[in-house]
Amino acid sequence: MHPFPPIPFTFTDEERLGALAMQFRGTRRDTERQDIAREYARTVNRLIQAGHWYEMPAPEDQLPYDWMPPEFFEYWLGRPDRP
Repeated sequence: MHPFPPIPFTFTDEERLGALAMQFRGTRRDTERQDIAREYARTVNRLIQAGHWYEMPAPEDQLPYDWMPPEFFEYWLGRPDRP
């Protein structure tokens, strides 16, 4: 059983990122963090593909730097996340 309540279907993808980041911060289990990070990356890719993602998520709506998907940095900063 997953320890977090499901994210409502009515959430926008931007709101979903915040909910996923909160879930990530609420667990220390590596397997759960990996699952959340994968879902976060899928949501980031969906936002990028939609072509109308206009505001970078607030820091509290992001995962820790090492867990962020590379596509996020490419989209917002125009460069890969690491040199």
